[in-house]
Amino acid sequence: MTSPKDLENASALTFASTRKDRWRLIGAMAGLAVAAALTAAAVPASAQGQAPHPASPVSAPQRHYLSPLQVASAFYASYNGDLAAGFDRYISKDLVLHGFNGPEDRQAWIKGDLNITAGLTGFKMTVLDQIVEGNRVVTRWSFTGVHTGTVFGIPASGREVTLSGISIDRVIHGQSVEHWSEGNFGRFLDELRGDTPPDTVTPSAK
Repeated sequence: MTSPKDLENASALTFASTRKDRWRLIGAMAGLAVAAALTAAAVPASAQGQAPHPASPVSAPQRHYLSPLQVASAFYASYNGDLAAGFDRYISKDLVLHGFNGPEDRQAWIKGDLNITAGLTGFKMTVLDQIVEGNRVVTRWSFTGVHTGTVFGIPASGREVTLSGISIDRVIHGQSVEHWSEGNFGRFLDELRGDTPPDTVTPSAK
């Protein structure tokens, strides 16, 4: 027969056992929650049924080119400075050239103009006018200098000479890809030889 004391002891044991089981259950549930959180962090997003966010595309930097007018202006300005660098920077290696005597070679143009600037002391290029139409620039120019060196095989004459002309440059991506020139080149050669008075070929700046 169970006494009141025995019932009391049994109840206390049952309560203690129930409380331990409750804490064990809480502990187990907390452990499962932590494990689930760790698993979610370790598993890729695609494995969790979520599409990964695509990487933001890195746009290629856009290259900015000088305008046709800026290219033509800088090129003709280089005649009064580093002309070889001007050709290299502003005149395409694949240039289509229409010179004074029809189609010519780019290298022949460079060689000829470098010969002129080297043979004329006080050489000065002057841009008289520039007109822009689309990607074409029309430039009216003239240069002068004292003939103190051999130019195109003509020995120094000591004369002040002038060459004037009009050129057209078709500019693509910061370089002239096609060039036309017209000028009084024959008279310029006559000046170098002393066959023509220089003041008869000086262009007007107006």
